[in-house]
Amino acid sequence: MESLKIAMLAPEFLPNWGGAGTYTILLARELSKSDEIHVFTTIRSDSQSSSKKQIEDYFKGRVNIHVLSTAKDRFFYNAIYQLNVARRLPVLLEKEKFDIIHSNHAHMPDLGLKLRKVRGHSITTVHTTMSSQYQGIKRSAGHIGHMDGSEKMVRFGYPFLSIIEIYYLDKTDNMIFVSDFIRRDTERILGKPAPRGVVIRNGVDLERFRNNSVSASNPNKLNIMYCGRLLALKGLNNLMDAFAIVHKSNSGTHLTLVGGGDAGQWAETARVSGVPDDAITFLGQKRYEEMPGIINKADIFVLPSISESMPLSLLESMACGRACVASRVGGIPEIITHGEDGFLFTPGNSKELADCLNRLIDDKGIRDEFGRKARERIVSNFSLKDTVSQTRNMFLSVAGGTE
Repeated sequence: MESLKIAMLAPEFLPNWGGAGTYTILLARELSKSDEIHVFTTIRSDSQSSSKKQIEDYFKGRVNIHVLSTAKDRFFYNAIYQLNVARRLPVLLEKEKFDIIHSNHAHMPDLGLKLRKVRGHSITTVHTTMSSQYQGIKRSAGHIGHMDGSEKMVRFGYPFLSIIEIYYLDKTDNMIFVSDFIRRDTERILGKPAPRGVVIRNGVDLERFRNNSVSASNPNKLNIMYCGRLLALKGLNNLMDAFAIVHKSNSGTHLTLVGGGDAGQWAETARVSGVPDDAITFLGQKRYEEMPGIINKADIFVLPSISESMPLSLLESMACGRACVASRVGGIPEIITHGEDGFLFTPGNSKELADCLNRLIDDKGIRDEFGRKARERIVSNFSLKDTVSQTRNMFLSVAGGTE
């Protein structure tokens, strides 16, 4: 099998705080077993930051790390990174002769390379679009105080960002779409088909994410869990309202939220919704390696997002055999079949979400059946092994390589 030399442009990497970062980490880890991987990334300047050596050690020295900039926020850091890619990468690309240059959208890390007309075998994985984020943020934020800084920038900067997105996608020849939904949305934005694009869905490490609990359920206390960034876009306003309804009739329920963001703001939102302080816990950002153990402590996983494409948190929770409730939006219906391996509800409908949660709370048999079928669904259709294999085959095709 031919070995490839791959440059991965990753403004979001270690420590990961979102799906695109996790995707890139897993891809780099698996591809480094057969290929020469170079990751061009940022170093975060906060308490959770990892040094270049720590990142290299994480990959046991199999991945070459190149630091291009420092990330001091969750929005403007990307523009600084884009400028550094445009300024420094052309010389390196000419020198290193990479077979593939891989990037992720909506980060658009190689935007400057496209503006400079730098040639190369480039492939972009489209995780989301500015358009779908914008529509979701408009629908999800009750008022500006609920918006994260990055959400505010997308909300008010969208007229400009949408023009950049159209240009970027139009200049991208080879695309990987993580869901059928995101392919359709990209083609809608472009106003034309994407003939050199393929759908390769996100995959789960099935050995790491599995049901490791004899019984996750405590009959006196049921744990409902959300995993993801604490954003209005994720439907947290609706989750707080729904859980207030649930807890009123099922006082033994507890809501646990895992992910980075302003926990204080959302704790206050929960109080206003009527959720008692002792019925909700914010665990903060957790490392990827910790997540299987955390998910296995849940009885029910909930994802109330207003906009999603192919959420890894949902895939991982289903792989762990959790009963799941998620909004019927984006690529989520490509994962869950309503009433068979989980429940879907109308995004933004807190009452419908509460009804779905109460049905699972009241019936352990349904929880167990959904959990079992969810695991089967992920094993059959969303394995990391298959995702990496399909992605590498596309890399070989674009690079002109052969098996």
